[in-house]
Formats: sequence, structure tokens, C-alpha cells
Amino acid sequence: MQIEIRTIRDTDIESILMLFKLCFGKELSYKEWKWKYKESVWGSSEIVAVKDNEIIAHYGGIRTKFYFKCKTYEAFQPCDVMTHPKYRARIFSKRGAMVRAAEFFYETNQMDFAFGFPSERHAVLGTRQLGYTRHRFVTLLKKKVERSRIFLTPLFKIETGWEYAKGVELDVLWEKVKDNQGLSIIKDSSYIFWRYRNNPTKHYIPIIVKDRLRREGIKAFAVCSIGEKEIAIMDLFFVNTSSLMFLLKALENMALKKGLETMTLWMNPCEESFKYLISYGYATEKGIPNLFKILNSEIRPEFLNEKYAYRMGDYDAV
Repeated sequence: MQIEIRTIRDTDIESILMLFKLCFGKELSYKEWKWKYKESVWGSSEIVAVKDNEIIAHYGGIRTKFYFKCKTYEAFQPCDVMTHPKYRARIFSKRGAMVRAAEFFYETNQMDFAFGFPSERHAVLGTRQLGYTRHRFVTLLKKKVERSRIFLTPLFKIETGWEYAKGVELDVLWEKVKDNQGLSIIKDSSYIFWRYRNNPTKHYIPIIVKDRLRREGIKAFAVCSIGEKEIAIMDLFFVNTSSLMFLLKALENMALKKGLETMTLWMNPCEESFKYLISYGYATEKGIPNLFKILNSEIRPEFLNEKYAYRMGDYDAV
């Protein structure tokens, strides 16, 4: 096939939105596309495959910065990877449109690694055809909501709502906790506001825990999503164990008030705080696949698998 592989042009956007609906059976609005690709904190990249003036494949990615022990890593999270149904039989063939678009994506974007949370089938194909590591499954933690109100210590106070989330305070909190987070996306206020507060299609609730007496700023912070029967904890930070336990209790009381049945979140079992969630009553389940494409030869797969402090909010489709 005579296929042109190139970066996106402004005139391609309408065709990309149409391809998204054709491939996934739902709308991707221009507003959401703009938020994801044009307003993202560190930028983005989109590669298209074109045949006979028609876009037949798209390989997008959000640029992301990770932090671990005083070192910053450049990364990309591929997203909206799609191929027109007429060409799917060749989606992962060696010279197929998707593979060629992916190769061009990695050739033209500088990064230490790429990461993703695909379906198990696409994780296997990514390993075989695109050089990704063998996938592992994230650990899902789940707890049934207690049927009675949980006692909260008066030493902390709770604030709920984006009007209470101050950028300066969130940045101070991130500086306090970042060296205890493991390998994490840099989650300062610019990222938090873009990812959650400014999301044009989804509604997220911030939970802010402060010291009632000492006025030392934020002691713990979480972002959650409320479903029909479940509260999903998308992100959480805390300065110590006591603030973590208070945060978990506050979230459970919120779930109880809303009549929800379960609480869920993702956490790597290698994290120190994992054991506290187990002691609090969370049980583990197998989550979705997670894998990496390493482009910096100094990075080992074991480092990424063991140190990545993944959260539900890291997943583009959540």
C-alpha cells in the first residue's frame, strides 16, 4: 500500500474525530481533543497514516514527566491508537499502517520510556511488534464500605471542592511527598488541575486534609470519582501514616453518605503504604495490564515494574 506517515495537521482534526467514532463507537469532542493534546501540561504528539487522502490510522501520545529520587524522566503515554476497520487485518503486520505510525512516533519523539494500560490482547501485540516489555497486571485494591459512620480525629479537618484546592499548597505538598512516592508522574498543581479539574467530560472530587491546630498546610490530598455503587480513588498523597489513615476514613465516610458499596484504587505492592491499606481492610484483585517501551538503555524493566507508583488517574481512558 502507498501510505504516507506524518505528524498531524490542523486540517486533520475533523477526520481524526470521525475515525475515533468509527473505531470506538463513541464521540470524541473537539473540546476533549483540545484538552488532551493542546492543553496537556508537557505537550503531546500525534502521528497519522494517510492513504488516498484518507486518514486510516492514528497514533497519539501525551508527553509526561516522571520523578524518582532527584531524577526526572521523559515519557509518553500512547493514547487513541486506532486503525480504520478496512485496514485492521494488517494492523500489526510488519509494514502495516499502525506499526509504521508507531515506529515514526518513537523515532520523532525523545523519551526515556513509554507506558500504557492496554487490553491484554493489545499488550501481547505491543510486546511482539513494538518492542514493549512483557506486561504485568496492576494491583487493584477494593474495600466494602462500612455500614456505620467511622470516627474521625479532631486533629484534622476536611475540605471538599476545587475552590479549596490552592495551587501553592498543592505544590508544597508535592515537594514534601515526592521522594516517598516511588517512581511517579510529577503531580504538582499544574498536572492536577489539568488532569482532573479541567477535564471537560468527567467530574472529579478533591478531598483535602489539613492540620486543624498547627496550620501547616495540606497533610493529605485525594481525587475521587463517584460511580453508581463505587468510589474510585484516582490519586492520593499524604505526609505520614496518620494523615493517610484519616484520609481513608474520610473517603469511606463520604462513600457511606452517598450510599456507595465499595472503594477502589490502584497501588503497587512494592510501595511502603500498601501494607497500611491491607491493614485497613482492602483486599487485592488483578487489574488491567501495564507495560513499558524502554528507549533509555540505562533503565531496566525491573526498575519500572517495582518502582512505578501507579494510580487509577494515570490511565488515559479512566
